[in-house]
Amino acid sequence: MKQQQGGYAIGVDVGGSHSCAAVIDLSSGKIAGSPCEVPLDSRAGAREIVTVLAGNIAGALETSGVGQVSGAGLAFPGPFDYGRGISEVHGVGKYDRIYGLDVSLSLFSCLQDRGVKDFRFVNDASAFALGESAAGSGKGAGRMVAITLGTGVGSGFVADGKLVDEGEGIPPFGWVYCLPFEDGIADDAFSTRWICRRYLELSGKHVQGAKEVAGRCREGEFCAIGLFNEYGRRLAQFVFPVLTRFKADVLVLGGNISKAYGFFGPALEKGLAEAGCRTPVRTSALFDRAALVGAASLFD
Repeated sequence: MKQQQGGYAIGVDVGGSHSCAAVIDLSSGKIAGSPCEVPLDSRAGAREIVTVLAGNIAGALETSGVGQVSGAGLAFPGPFDYGRGISEVHGVGKYDRIYGLDVSLSLFSCLQDRGVKDFRFVNDASAFALGESAAGSGKGAGRMVAITLGTGVGSGFVADGKLVDEGEGIPPFGWVYCLPFEDGIADDAFSTRWICRRYLELSGKHVQGAKEVAGRCREGEFCAIGLFNEYGRRLAQFVFPVLTRFKADVLVLGGNISKAYGFFGPALEKGLAEAGCRTPVRTSALFDRAALVGAASLFD
């Protein structure tokens, strides 16, 4: 059922070391009150993880001043059965101890007395895409591609405000990370791993990630500047067919690497223009709030 304008829902961004929740006004995408963030040990047992998540949701509701919400949407890392609310994370060093747990039912038993009885789940990159479409850099666009660039490459395809993961021009499940590029896949070519490895090849020095390389760009370091120019050119080659096949109206970039857009963006935009692609590129307007808004929008 379509949420009536002016309704509220809780958005939760579940990470590897923390959980952040906020009550979202579905008509505007704005936060009611302030976000509530708590530490979360992803290696803990099921009881502790559920207790922390339930407490985080309850805390956000209490600080919001809102009396009633439609439910709570959780942006959760995969693999996860998002339709049934069951974790399938296993063997990756986090959330192993909730493998097979019905997270929805577990939260219901903790929060039904608080009036939170409906729980929905979405991939974290998909939540980012939904959030930017609803209230961020993709707002008003009919067809949007969102890509997050960080420790891995996440993606989401949105058409008319709804997440789509199948159909013409959309890779299986809406995932671009596994699409082939050069001698490997996109996840290897555009993640933090590539930046660190490539910088070592160019300079003989180790870095921790894009932020450090961006800092060296500001200092005028040739290797750092060249690396981001190369990154932008290669990203243009990769996203051009993705945008073209989907007939995207806008590309929105998020993730930690996107914060260095000033250094790789010109090469990306030039590469797209030379390929004949007129799709505008924007960086996230919501940043960390995007996943909260997107998860809550599951009730819109």
